[in-house]
Amino acid sequence: MAASPPLRHVAMLPFMAKGHAMPLLHLARLLLGRRLASAVTFFTTPRNAPFIRAGLAGAAVVELPFPSGDAPQCTDELPSTTHLVDFVSAMAALGLAFADALAAVEPRPDLLVHDGFIVWAKDIADELGMPRLVTLGIGGFASYVCGAVMTHKPQALMSSPTEPFPVPGLPDLRITMADLGPPFDVPEPAGPHWDFVCESCSSMYSSRGIIANSFSELESVYIDLWNRDFDIKMWPIGPLCLAAPEPAVQTKDDRDISDWLDSRLAMDRPVLYVAFGSQAELSRAQLEEIAVGLDHCGVDFLWVVRSKWFDTEDRFNDRFGDRGKVVEGFINQLGVLGHKSVKGFFTHCGWNSVLESITMGVPILAFPLAAEQKLNAKFVVDVVHMGLRVWPKEDADKEGSGLVVSGDVQVLARELILGEEGRRAAARASELSVSSRKAMEVGGSSYENLAKMVHEVCETNANGG
Repeated sequence: MAASPPLRHVAMLPFMAKGHAMPLLHLARLLLGRRLASAVTFFTTPRNAPFIRAGLAGAAVVELPFPSGDAPQCTDELPSTTHLVDFVSAMAALGLAFADALAAVEPRPDLLVHDGFIVWAKDIADELGMPRLVTLGIGGFASYVCGAVMTHKPQALMSSPTEPFPVPGLPDLRITMADLGPPFDVPEPAGPHWDFVCESCSSMYSSRGIIANSFSELESVYIDLWNRDFDIKMWPIGPLCLAAPEPAVQTKDDRDISDWLDSRLAMDRPVLYVAFGSQAELSRAQLEEIAVGLDHCGVDFLWVVRSKWFDTEDRFNDRFGDRGKVVEGFINQLGVLGHKSVKGFFTHCGWNSVLESITMGVPILAFPLAAEQKLNAKFVVDVVHMGLRVWPKEDADKEGSGLVVSGDVQVLARELILGEEGRRAAARASELSVSSRKAMEVGGSSYENLAKMVHEVCETNANGG
């Protein structure tokens, strides 16, 4: 008779954003598939629930009634990312419903896994005596750099946002305040964003550990430094996207995309995949610069756009002829990156996208937009050397200042796909892809770390810790 899984029941509370929920769906699949947990239950808002159910067949989902039916229930419904901190604060209104639902679910969960954005989960779990693990949507490099900067404030000595300074613990690394982004780009941050970071850190440090969607072969230097310098253990158990199943049913859009990519492969025409995430804010002027650059780069491309970028029905329909295909909405990105015709990824460098590109061995053209994406871009380009980067023009006296311009998009897109720098980045991406897959295989570093993490939580529970 097989032994019972070490965890009887895991409760999962993802932040209400697709990019935050997907890694938890993959983690749930791993816990169940490897018999590390007998059951997993997700807690989410009613309008976010269909995405959770579609992402994990047969998943138990508890819908938490939202106090206001008209308020946004996931980040896709926000008019702008400037409302993100307010949205995170508004999520606290779910606390009472979550507390009641968590206390009522059977069997009683022996672990809560929640997103680091959901700071109020701490008090609810503490009240029930339930241990917690926290997930972060960023990698080990960005986590350690931000933590070291918060602690040591090396940027305080800099007179310019572009002046390089070393990061404590990483003497060979130089970053600038411009690499950090708010609220870490000033020595003495203040305001709602900083208050939220502090609350998130407090919740995280009192948990049993941090689940890192990464792998030791990619980020061991930074994860080891984190575990040495900070009082909460980080567990690299990814890339979790490698636990994603093949879609059971292809949508019409996915079939259309697959057919188009197949046609490029048959003609031996490499494809640049272009996507900037579901939350990206792009002006019409910036879209136009990108469109002109792609149109003139001489490389076929597949571009995923968002309806909120356009005021009219013009979605660049038929503008690019045979060379470019434009699609709208949420697509199977991992499937696209895994297609043999796709030889480059023009991306905002959200951590999920970086990891998916690594696992599929696709080099990156980095265009960071928000959050920790500038650090991710630096990691991709300057640390692991698997990509190139476009930079905005910062000449205040010239039209187009602050935009990534079409000429740079044209040159760098072509270089990534056809040039020598692109070939070197592709070779490095291929090496990292092999390492990522080995990490998730039986006996690999992430495979073993997941089991160790679960057993450590169970041992602490048994000892009453």
